[in-house]
Amino acid sequence: MIRPAPRLFMSCCLATLIAACDTPPSSAPQTEATLGTLTDRQSAFRLRQDFAAALNADTGWAAGLNEATTVLTDEPFRLRIEVDAAGPAQLDSQPRRYQLEYQRNGGAWQPVPAENFPQPAKVLTLDLTADPAAAWQFAGGSAASATLNRGEDGPFMRLTAGEQAITAIGNYETLWEAVEFAVDVRLPSGGSSGAGLVFGVIDAQNFSRVTLDAEGTVLVERLVNGEATRIANASTSIVTDRWTELKVVIDGRQVTVEYDDDTLVMTAEFDDAVPPSVMGLTVPAGATADFANAVIEGLPRSPLVSIMASDSFDHGAPTTDLLAGADTDFSGGAGVSFTRTTRPWAQTRGHSEWEWPLVIRRFADGARTNENGDTYAFRMITEQGEALAYDTLPRVTVSVPSRHLGGVFVETPARVGPFEASNGDLYFLMEPAETDNMLMSVKSVDGGLSWQEVDGSNRPATGDLEGFAAVMAAGSIYMLHQTSDDVFMHAFRTSDHEGQPDTWAIQDEWLAAPQEPPTQVADIAARSDGSLVGVYGSADRIHVQIRSSEGVWGDAITVDANQPQRLSGPVLVTGHDDVVHLAYTGDDGSAWYRRILPDGSLTPRQQVSDQLGRESADVASILPLVFLPQTNTVSIIYRVAAGTLQERRVGADGALREPVNVTDRAVVQNAVDSDQTGADAIGDGNRVQLLFIADDSRHIYHTYADEAGNWQPATLQVDGINGQWVRGMRIKAAGTGPVYGYVYDAGADGGSGKNRYGEIPLINQ
Repeated sequence: MIRPAPRLFMSCCLATLIAACDTPPSSAPQTEATLGTLTDRQSAFRLRQDFAAALNADTGWAAGLNEATTVLTDEPFRLRIEVDAAGPAQLDSQPRRYQLEYQRNGGAWQPVPAENFPQPAKVLTLDLTADPAAAWQFAGGSAASATLNRGEDGPFMRLTAGEQAITAIGNYETLWEAVEFAVDVRLPSGGSSGAGLVFGVIDAQNFSRVTLDAEGTVLVERLVNGEATRIANASTSIVTDRWTELKVVIDGRQVTVEYDDDTLVMTAEFDDAVPPSVMGLTVPAGATADFANAVIEGLPRSPLVSIMASDSFDHGAPTTDLLAGADTDFSGGAGVSFTRTTRPWAQTRGHSEWEWPLVIRRFADGARTNENGDTYAFRMITEQGEALAYDTLPRVTVSVPSRHLGGVFVETPARVGPFEASNGDLYFLMEPAETDNMLMSVKSVDGGLSWQEVDGSNRPATGDLEGFAAVMAAGSIYMLHQTSDDVFMHAFRTSDHEGQPDTWAIQDEWLAAPQEPPTQVADIAARSDGSLVGVYGSADRIHVQIRSSEGVWGDAITVDANQPQRLSGPVLVTGHDDVVHLAYTGDDGSAWYRRILPDGSLTPRQQVSDQLGRESADVASILPLVFLPQTNTVSIIYRVAAGTLQERRVGADGALREPVNVTDRAVVQNAVDSDQTGADAIGDGNRVQLLFIADDSRHIYHTYADEAGNWQPATLQVDGINGQWVRGMRIKAAGTGPVYGYVYDAGADGGSGKNRYGEIPLINQ
């Protein structure tokens, strides 16, 4: 998605389509010196800890009336504010709308944006099963028609125009600014056909549109009082009798049009910024077109603090009188959900109550960080930017929960930590937010209780953190990172590095640009001479590349170049004598094993299984490999199509042992757009330790194989979560004995803020 410059949401009012709309403040807030002249006053507040409580429940409070409290990062809470309209000043009867501002650590007042948590997406899919007369406002000839139909792929709407073009503008509301519109279009072959997408709507005579016809003309126009002016045009190959996507992405004055999976990408430049609006559809005179899957998206962000969506009340739900602050009559108010601005309030006397669902994040866009002891104050302002008077302000103090990391997992990770330096410091590799991809190394000096980013000013520049893996060697963590277009290496020096501790050593070292794979995948292994072995994906193969101890990458080796399977899901581990073990998957449900010898040659492949899943989401079905040095054995654990885990071991002779069952429960696959099994495995002497996320409950379980290779019954470790990722390492944990230290995503749904640290003692098993 193209990312426009930040803008506050304006839902433009369509005179005949949509009622009252939210707008940003038009001026800066007044200073506290002028607050006494205003009539509206914040007369009381109360902070609610129980985010799921009903809007008007008198329960779940964090503190008493007008009492400050402590809130946890990445734990939503609610703020209820009483506003008293009684006072000596004469108020007019115009409805007022309020917004919320915050003051962090005594700094300047700033607007509280509306951004959801933990998943920040702003997506609305229009209901094409609704009555067209209710769902759309039509403009055009009387001979036009709109009918609902159902095809093999679901419902669609057919628009047929008469002697005049027909335009249908959506009767819906978004509480955020839409920047992307997309719809599937199907043009019939033969006869007259054409279709278009409408945006930048002011009213039924003033809007912008992109249209295409069967001859291949794509036209971007602006209509002013019904008269069209061409902004841009192009030609392309138009497909008939099948669904193709038409998309518009708005970035200020610039509009990007995409058609049929990038068959056409064109840019149109308007004289002025395109106003945010609802979406519309159009068909030229005498033409017919089918429309399906109409989707509207906004630009998601992850700020330090935001107004999020409530899961217990709708925006505008009426409040009752709960707070005993004002002595005037109660006269209304409402809950606010996922928007900056309240519903209008027209009372000139009495008091109202407004409840705001809020979250304060540990890590925000730009890797900005909330720390223990940070303070936030909140105040309400009018839509025009005038601050309400107040006797006391709502205030909270920030606390970071123990063992909480926040942020977000890198996508499709191999091993990413927590790595333990020789002095006991722990390191984990992650991103601050789903909406701002940047690589962070976070560190704990207290055994995982608290975490801080290290050397953030020098972090790598490459985002797009998809296929990602790391290995620790000689005081540094080496990382292999596959984006959509390239493969890079990064390296970070840990606190026990002799020269430059806790610093980035290599930001972005390029090594390859393979054809983009369906799923980005990577792994990396270190050898005793300082060389590194990396593996990554391409369109249908995997490639091995070796970096010498002098830091020079050799040529890529294509694995199974002449085999029919599409390959993916590679994992590596280093064994004795610098032999690197490699396992990977095929799209026919197969799993394979090879060895990469010290001279760079590969042994013949051996088939591990033919029982893996065959869907695209199953490509990363092999867990990180485990090497057991005492027996010179490799453990290959993989998820079969039925959902359970199996293990095969490779002995020192290179022969595969018979498969054994590891779990009875099905393990989650592709929990969050990763095409990956939700499980992790490590070595512990002669034992293999394993964590997995149950598919039915999303709880995290632990099991292990004893010295004889017998897998033990699984035990519950973390419940009450929607587990999505887990990665861990064996931690020596001097003073307490070794533990299986792991980081898990407790349910960010592809967003951020749910990364947490856990431990399993290993000494008593």
